[in-house]
Amino acid sequence: LITLMIGGVVWPLVPPGLPAKTWHLFVIFAFTIFGIITAPLPVSAVAIVAIAVSLTTRTLPIASALSAFGAPVVWLIVFAFFIARGFIVTGLGKRLCYIVLGQVGQSSLGLAYGLTVAELVLAPAVPSNTARGAAVLLPILQPLLKDAFASDPALKTEKKIGSFLVMV
Repeated sequence: LITLMIGGVVWPLVPPGLPAKTWHLFVIFAFTIFGIITAPLPVSAVAIVAIAVSLTTRTLPIASALSAFGAPVVWLIVFAFFIARGFIVTGLGKRLCYIVLGQVGQSSLGLAYGLTVAELVLAPAVPSNTARGAAVLLPILQPLLKDAFASDPALKTEKKIGSFLVMV
């Protein structure tokens, strides 16, 4: 609420020589970043409010404001996070980690090779490195590190094997 009020005060202060729409878009952008940093709402809600403000003030046309939702990369990453949530909820990540552990878990180097092979197998299906690493492999790697090796940053034991495998 404070973010919107401060934005409302800055809104009419258009610098000379700058088009009003450019200034208004800058104000929306700056206060969106401010809202994300101060976190009065979740990031998704702050983004939706920013899009709504840019549309209701006619700073952006609807095609420009919503154009990113048509990009296939966005949906690829969203889909990867849906898969990751499914891994966590169903416990599939935990089961897969024990299969990997049984096949190549005799040494830390074997686990590193196992993760590398998993990356190679998943690469054609999930071409985004971020989505593949954070959304697909991390839910498999976390239970492996915490349950099988007791390597957990919360317990200050991440140096056991966790740091090495996360770097792989």
